[in-house]
Amino acid sequence: MLSAVHTGTVAASPRAAKPQFALDLDSAAFARLCAENGPALSYRALFWPHADLPKDLVRWGDHHGTELRRLTLKSRDRGTRSEKFLFALPDGYAIETVLIRRHDGYTACVSSQVGCAFACRFCASGQAGLKRNLTPGEIVEQIVRLGPKVNRIVFMGIGEPLNNYDNVLKAIRILRDRAGLALPASGMTISTIGIPKALKALREEHLKINLTISLHATTQQVRSSLIPGARKHEIAEIVSRALSWAERHSRIVTFVYLVLPGINDTRADLERLCAMFSGQPARINLMRWNPVDGVALRRTDDGTLAAFRDGLERAGIPVVVRDTQGRDITAACGQLWLRDLNGSPLATA
Repeated sequence: MLSAVHTGTVAASPRAAKPQFALDLDSAAFARLCAENGPALSYRALFWPHADLPKDLVRWGDHHGTELRRLTLKSRDRGTRSEKFLFALPDGYAIETVLIRRHDGYTACVSSQVGCAFACRFCASGQAGLKRNLTPGEIVEQIVRLGPKVNRIVFMGIGEPLNNYDNVLKAIRILRDRAGLALPASGMTISTIGIPKALKALREEHLKINLTISLHATTQQVRSSLIPGARKHEIAEIVSRALSWAERHSRIVTFVYLVLPGINDTRADLERLCAMFSGQPARINLMRWNPVDGVALRRTDDGTLAAFRDGLERAGIPVVVRDTQGRDITAACGQLWLRDLNGSPLATA
């Protein structure tokens, strides 16, 4: 039998396990953890909204070796009807979250990824590419930190939510858990460019959420130029799968169409939109582009928007012209930047 030869080298110590993040836990996982000996705590207590955590929560976290919070507020910009929050992450990245005041409450526009892989021409968030997915708890914590006044949530911040499918769906289930925040799924909206495989899976989920598809084109060529990362996603399949979701859940799916002069605003585009959605469980949101530094696109005029609206209405398609909130603090749709811990855009870092 051969004996091992001692070489004098020291074996590398195993990498230290990362602490479990409390807000990643659903109520069932929380109950299993609490079945061990330790201080008693309710699941709802995990979602304390203030920066100073209560002593019983801190004791519980210390006993179980769990991380209670990950987001550090770095800045807060207030606008007329919206506020933008810059949250630092422990790994040196940061994300932005927007709180929008409505007449009947507050909407949280949350991020689902650090950066984005799809590089939409009209959006700032994807200019530095995708860095990583957010965990369910990092998504949930954005809502927790905005406080109990939030009664609607849109996954419309940094990142493509269906490209982080499992974590976004788990976050939704945590947010709606009756033992915790008990937020209604009917007040939650996933806004996506439409990933066919994920839309197929979403159709089978038992969640009464809302779905918004960022369409922005009526031909594959134009859409591929606007959303380079979605070149392999055929428009016809995206529309078909979204409408199938709507029929399966007896809901209306919203298609967002960013009207861009000289790109997707022709009479032929309007006719194709009417052909796609006439008689379907769909509504159209027409939008103007929100300017992003370094992007050579133009905002459409009132006349073109009115012509599109009138044409869609004549075809019997519900249509709304949207002018998004937050432009005064660079927090409107497409304007959120991927930043590092110091607040510098990573695209130029």
